[in-house]
Amino acid sequence: LVAVLAVGNALGRVVAGFTADRIGGTRTMLIVFVAQAVLMGGLFVSRAAIVMLPVAAAVGFCYGANLSLFPSTTAGYFGTKNLGVNYGLVFTAWGVGGVFGSMTAGSIVDSTGTYALAYGAAAVLCLFAAALTFATKPPAPRAEPVTLRGSVERAA
Repeated sequence: LVAVLAVGNALGRVVAGFTADRIGGTRTMLIVFVAQAVLMGGLFVSRAAIVMLPVAAAVGFCYGANLSLFPSTTAGYFGTKNLGVNYGLVFTAWGVGGVFGSMTAGSIVDSTGTYALAYGAAAVLCLFAAALTFATKPPAPRAEPVTLRGSVERAA
């Protein structure tokens, strides 16, 4: 399963980057978040062994897609001047979600004996993320100052 997840991850990065270049990062994220919700919802309903291989590939695809989309979309929204800090904050939020999400899922499994509710909660959170793409406003066009070599700059 790990190898299949890794192949999906690699494909997701390339395909999502290509798609984002065509339709935009936010729209591509919407597609990925909905796909993740469908996958988690599917695991909520069935965890049959035959389902696990294609689902692992698709989950890996979505994971890789997010890793491709987040840096470019962060740069698109906030510019490149402070990209290191801004993307660091985005990725820190991802890490916090990983810690608390896994702890919450573990608690659900401990109390219910099954992953079903954890997958259901993940599906709901993915739909919430998809809804947030409608709430984000596209970045305003930036007027980047252009400096030509050898040009005389205006006195301030």
